[in-house]
Amino acid sequence: MPDAGTARVDDAGIHLPAGFSGSCDVLFDDHHAWSFTARGRHYSAGAGEVLVAWPARMERWLTGTSYVRIVEKDTEHFAGEVLFGAGEGRVEFVDRDGIPVMIDKWGLLQRPFSGRDSRVIVQMVDMAAEILEVLRRECDLEGWIAFGTLLGAAREGKVIGHDSDIDLAYVGKQPTPAEMSVELYGVARALRAHGMTVLNKSGSFITVVFGVPDGSKASIDVYTCFYVGDHLYETATVRRVVPRSAIEPLTELQFEGRMLAAPADPAAMLEVSYGAGWREPDPSFRHEPGPEVTSRFDGWFGSLMRNRRDWERYLSDLAEDPDHGPSDFSSWVADRLEPGTTVIEIGSGTGQDATYIAGRGFEVRGYDYSRTTLRPARRSGRQLGVPVRFQPLNLYDLRDVLTRGVLLRRKVPQRAVYARHVLESVDPDGQDNFWRLLGVLLRGGSGGRAYLEGVSASPRDLTEWRSEHGGGKQHPVDPRVAEGEATRAGGRVVHRDGFLAAGAALAGSGQARWRMIVEWPDETEEQTR
Repeated sequence: MPDAGTARVDDAGIHLPAGFSGSCDVLFDDHHAWSFTARGRHYSAGAGEVLVAWPARMERWLTGTSYVRIVEKDTEHFAGEVLFGAGEGRVEFVDRDGIPVMIDKWGLLQRPFSGRDSRVIVQMVDMAAEILEVLRRECDLEGWIAFGTLLGAAREGKVIGHDSDIDLAYVGKQPTPAEMSVELYGVARALRAHGMTVLNKSGSFITVVFGVPDGSKASIDVYTCFYVGDHLYETATVRRVVPRSAIEPLTELQFEGRMLAAPADPAAMLEVSYGAGWREPDPSFRHEPGPEVTSRFDGWFGSLMRNRRDWERYLSDLAEDPDHGPSDFSSWVADRLEPGTTVIEIGSGTGQDATYIAGRGFEVRGYDYSRTTLRPARRSGRQLGVPVRFQPLNLYDLRDVLTRGVLLRRKVPQRAVYARHVLESVDPDGQDNFWRLLGVLLRGGSGGRAYLEGVSASPRDLTEWRSEHGGGKQHPVDPRVAEGEATRAGGRVVHRDGFLAAGAALAGSGQARWRMIVEWPDETEEQTR
């Protein structure tokens, strides 16, 4: 095993001796900024060494000097001053509010407990206790602290420094996955009735999001667990034979000065989740379940967050690109809008197009799957003083799609839909829900128009693009097929551009941009059709 001094660090990443394998923490001036395992997408081997490249999300901070340490348990592989880029001063991993941040094992930006105001932790624990009480009192479900939260409670009775949220779980009482999903929707409704903001992430997983004293957001995850025969299923990560006596009757563990519900045998439950070495800290640990778990969960509960982390990484990096601005499609559409139109953008991304159109005098409501760019987009809109607002929308969640569509139809009389690079960025069921949403928004009533732009490319070219730029999985979309879907949704294509080139790109190589305008008649016109 190499010792300190056998590795080196530079702008490219961490250079380790050939054959290195293991998990390390990376500290900058004693701030834990990242942890990695020498494999996966950051890892490459060659020229007698292993290179662990910096995650893209870290690069914006890597300017200046820092005392860098690469530590694997008790072994220090590197320690020394490093100058990054041409910057001056010290490297600081803090957000614009001055809150320390780190890059988590998924490559996403997190605010770890180690850098949070103590009031934040107190509020999160209070919220966890309230959620457990709602589960018990109103849903007849006995919940407990789980996963990383249980790990922290069992080890030291407090949060783990590199963790960033609280995990809760319960054993569902319903006999089938479909009924368990309905049960979880009931839990979400009960929590919302108490003023909580709840995000549905699958049929067995929700997240409660709330503001905290340092001005940022915090979250608590709630998971459905259940038995099939003797096998316990915990989220989409665990399928193991576990006696029910390991869970019930529940006990209590001290966590940040409060006693919270915990499984009857915490050690047994932690070994199921983290292995026999759960007592040893490993910030880079990732659950890596096999298909015997993931395929079952996908079939039973689906996923309302497919590729979300990949898109959030991509959009967050794009938002930090100084050359990134509104697209030419936004000005093309703004030139064609009727005065008084409210624009509903599906897939607002970084918010640049929505903000530009709002600056042209139109009210804009932007909706996106990515959570990480909503707050910066809102902040930018406020700073510019333009009529734009941003909210989450999940095209994989039919409930969300139909609810949003009906509410917007009621509240916004004159509507136009704006969507750029949406169809190729979602799976087929997301595409179906996109057309359902447009039908709800624009069919009948006062009618309206949808302005769509996409890029068609062969599967090989899309794979190469993703490899180079990041983002989630993309699909080859033929605008001629999209035209058929628009017609089935009640619309009529009144403008086409780039369709022939798109067809050629799908059949060959390269890519082609296409546009179309779809028009829905008002109620009077539709009755005479």
